[in-house]
Amino acid sequence: MAERRMISRKIAEDDRFVDMHPVSKLLYFYLVLNADDDGFVGSVKMINFLTDADQSNYDELLENNLILEPTKNGVYVITDWYAQNKIEPKIYKATEHLSIRALLFIKTNFAYTTNPDEKDIISPVDYWVKQGRDKKTPPEIQAQQYLEQFQETSKNVPRSVEETSKKVLAQNRLDKSRLEQNRPDQTKKEKINIDKDNSTSTSSIYNNATTENKGNSREKDGVDSGVNNQLDTNNNQDTVSSLFNYLNGISTTDIPKDNKRLANVFDMLIHNGYEIEDIQLGIDNIMNVANQMPQYQDKQSLAKLLIQHLPEYTKQTLEQSSSND
Repeated sequence: MAERRMISRKIAEDDRFVDMHPVSKLLYFYLVLNADDDGFVGSVKMINFLTDADQSNYDELLENNLILEPTKNGVYVITDWYAQNKIEPKIYKATEHLSIRALLFIKTNFAYTTNPDEKDIISPVDYWVKQGRDKKTPPEIQAQQYLEQFQETSKNVPRSVEETSKKVLAQNRLDKSRLEQNRPDQTKKEKINIDKDNSTSTSSIYNNATTENKGNSREKDGVDSGVNNQLDTNNNQDTVSSLFNYLNGISTTDIPKDNKRLANVFDMLIHNGYEIEDIQLGIDNIMNVANQMPQYQDKQSLAKLLIQHLPEYTKQTLEQSSSND
């Protein structure tokens, strides 16, 4: 933990700060002093003891947007952390609360927000951090660079479900294919198929097949293909319905199955080779985060969270499972 932190005069002399109770001001100073390099404070018992602060003081900081809504396990985020502090790359240490940071966005005044629909957003915080936490380049230019980079990969309007997921899902297909190639059961299946193909190629029955039989076979294949496609569609719809049932079974909300955007995310994950168990684990991981953050307890907010992050969390879950194997 660093021994020094910065507090801006612009914050400390602002009306929203000056008008607060003295204990709330002192509480803010101690929260900043004890925050990690991303502005997160995970333990406040000693701070409460030193400042004699109670819940009303935290509420006052929250009302003045000096901190974000705390998680259920008591992690506080300093809203204007990066507006006040610059941690050099050689000594910067990322927060241990990465699952919470992944839900935040950085604004053009370098303040945190949980609302992705605000107009003055640069980018998701994780992206901004990976780009070096740049405070020298004008924020408006950074925001434009992020949009250009995003549009280059998606080739369409940012932030719709299909376009947002396209790049991730394309990579998922490659990753899934590589994983399957390395699985022992897949090797066995490939060997069986090779033996079966060799047996078929030496069969005199197929070698002596007539042209008429070939034509009938093609017609049959066309019918079978149409039937199989319809079966695949029905199976996907059943799987999507099962995922909605699973989600609503582990959450206190009741997201309707006619939520087309979320259904599209489920369907895309299925089409890109994920098993239902993989997607359920991704849902579990997002729910673990959402349950800690009160702002994601209603069905609209939870659905938006799943739409934005489920492909990423499902991919991470599969990668972790592969590395453990």
